[in-house]
Amino acid sequence: MIANFFAGIKPKPILEIIRGRILLMDVEKTIQFILDMQAKHEAVIQQADERFANFREQTEERFRGLVDVSMSLASHLQTLTHSVEETNTSVRELREAQASTDYKLNALIETVDKLVKRNGHPLA
Repeated sequence: MIANFFAGIKPKPILEIIRGRILLMDVEKTIQFILDMQAKHEAVIQQADERFANFREQTEERFRGLVDVSMSLASHLQTLTHSVEETNTSVRELREAQASTDYKLNALIETVDKLVKRNGHPLA
């Protein structure tokens, strides 16, 4: 690229004045420095890209895991909801049976009470 462009040219030092100081600047060293820095930054960017790709892969795996857990929880919740509905139905049936039993027990108590009174044995 740039290095190939300058390959046949003999570098000449450049005189530069910065803040009143005269500096001798070697163009070849400056270009090499720029190329080295560019290569270093490209390596850093490549590492960052690799880390990002790994992070993305891990994130996708975790997301899939969360989706699986969510689906499992939804299934268990549906099963639990069905069980609660069955329990509520059973409790309702037991309540109705208990009411019927209470009615029959009260009728029995009343009948026994009448029979005992009729035979002259008052209840205490």
